[in-house]
Amino acid sequence: MSVELTGPDGRTSEVDAPHCGFTAHGLRTGEHHLRVSCRYLTVDGNEVKSPGVRARITVHPWPSPVLQLTATAQAGCVRFSWTGGEGADVRLVEWPGEAPAPGTELPGPLSELPASLPWKQASAGLVPPPGTIARVTAVAVLGERAVAGPGVRVEAPAPATALTVERIGEGLARVFFEWPKNVRQVTVVREQDDHCDEHRVTRTVFLREGLHIPVGPTEAHIRAIPTARTANATVVSPACAEAVLPADIAIAYCVHSSARRPLRRKPSTVRVTLSSPPGQPATDLPEFVLVARNDDARCPVRPRHPADGTTVLRLSGEELHRAGTIEREIAAGACRTPYALRGFLLGGRAASIRLEEPSPTTLVVR
Repeated sequence: MSVELTGPDGRTSEVDAPHCGFTAHGLRTGEHHLRVSCRYLTVDGNEVKSPGVRARITVHPWPSPVLQLTATAQAGCVRFSWTGGEGADVRLVEWPGEAPAPGTELPGPLSELPASLPWKQASAGLVPPPGTIARVTAVAVLGERAVAGPGVRVEAPAPATALTVERIGEGLARVFFEWPKNVRQVTVVREQDDHCDEHRVTRTVFLREGLHIPVGPTEAHIRAIPTARTANATVVSPACAEAVLPADIAIAYCVHSSARRPLRRKPSTVRVTLSSPPGQPATDLPEFVLVARNDDARCPVRPRHPADGTTVLRLSGEELHRAGTIEREIAAGACRTPYALRGFLLGGRAASIRLEEPSPTTLVVR
């Protein structure tokens, strides 16, 4: 048996082939003509060829495979770059199962290939949706043929949201935020007094116990950063949840009741004191009001809110800022004795200023 193979350039070559068939390697792209003939010996011993059978075969070009794929995270996006794939349409896909090994020929049809990544395109690259954990594979496509390339892992953790921080005393602050979906661990960073420390917390511990971190009296900046779940992945960091813990500024007050004397009584005195950490400006201070209530002659009830009684003293935040400590007398007859007093902070940064109250027993004037 003889095989003649004529290539696109018109050159014909003979190929040795066994009776069971053969495979031709290294063929050029284009149309090839094949003639398979049998050899016979004539009666006089001469060798002749049969007319044989002819076939026409077209060799289609295969794309140049992608050799290396890299991913770089920047500005909430991921930028992909690769080597190889010259002259091919390089597609970035995510296989639903195990991805083919690099260099695997994928004869098609192309409709069976996974769709290109549906991620939004931005100026800095592709934007993976929050919560993405994907293995992205490069596929070189040319015509109806494709070759699988290498892959990289990309993770885009969902962000922590609604971050709040509040002081709870004894040098501690309570940190709360909405736990990000599909995240196992979050790192909370505290920056204060040119010092930075990290506190890592898992979802189980956070939901069961909350998170309390040590803080000093000065202003602190708090950030909550989700931790990636996969190793050796390009991590696209989400927008960082941030909060500012104000300096530990306090307004304290106390009441000094006068002793009862014959025929007259000296008015009670109220002392209000502002305290703040050194170098921390106490600005935008709230107003301090002292309210009296005398609805029970035997046991006066403390006011429940600023409008629950008679206002006997009012100090603006500016007055407290200038003086630091202010003493004022409660005018005689301001409220019928006996009465109970209570201080309140109104306006300004009232929610972030600590009000130090004395014992309720010292706030009853008889």
